[in-house]
Amino acid sequence: MTDTTDPLPHYFVHTAEGFDPTGLSRNPWFADAVAGGPISALFGHVIEQADLEPGFGICRVTIDILGVVPRALLTPRVVPVRQGRQAQLHRIELFAGEKLVAQAHVLRARHLDTPAFDPPQPHPAPEDVPEDNFLIGASMAGAIRTRPIMGRVREPGRGVSWLCMNGEVVAGFTASPFVKACLFADFGNGVGSATHAHEWSYANLDISIQFFRMPRGEWFLLDAHTEGAGNGHAVAQSLFADADGVYAKGTQTVFVGPGRPR
Repeated sequence: MTDTTDPLPHYFVHTAEGFDPTGLSRNPWFADAVAGGPISALFGHVIEQADLEPGFGICRVTIDILGVVPRALLTPRVVPVRQGRQAQLHRIELFAGEKLVAQAHVLRARHLDTPAFDPPQPHPAPEDVPEDNFLIGASMAGAIRTRPIMGRVREPGRGVSWLCMNGEVVAGFTASPFVKACLFADFGNGVGSATHAHEWSYANLDISIQFFRMPRGEWFLLDAHTEGAGNGHAVAQSLFADADGVYAKGTQTVFVGPGRPR
């Protein structure tokens, strides 16, 4: 019997050579490029699939986008940088052909039972916030749902929203909470932008996520705002939470340039 189930929306197809981007991965600034969110989520997928030593927890992921990432076959390479007894550092390189287009560093620390210092979580629970359209054009063909609390994408100012992603980053692979968290870590510069897009653009150059712990559940809160000194770059700052509390904080270096006409 033929399986007629429609595939879930996805950003990449895994092949023997690497990861082939789909149209949903399209960069909003460049038609033939991949957006930062799918790139970040792909790094999360590669980190999870990598054969890393057990017994270590992820405490930081940093991603550098080394120019326009073309919508072409992307090939990852995992490089060990530090192999200590208490901490390990790996670099994940992403190639388009022979060109290095993005890289990530994942810092892991050996797991120990230690005192907890939980950061405050003053936001309402996801079930207490009604669903609404918040992202404007970045919904992954409807797979990303939102429960906005404050602000809206493309409106300057702090933005706060719960987000849920029911698609796949890589076709055929269920996206874990960690992979979804990597995806949403790219959203801070849009959710908490300081300018109107038609006046000034705010493309991110990197992504940094400091994990207190791994995220859990289906709904993920993003609380973001952007600050800058009027000199061509700024910093988008994000707090990330799930229904159990805050699991990470993050930043993005934002390049500020002339915006697009309406």
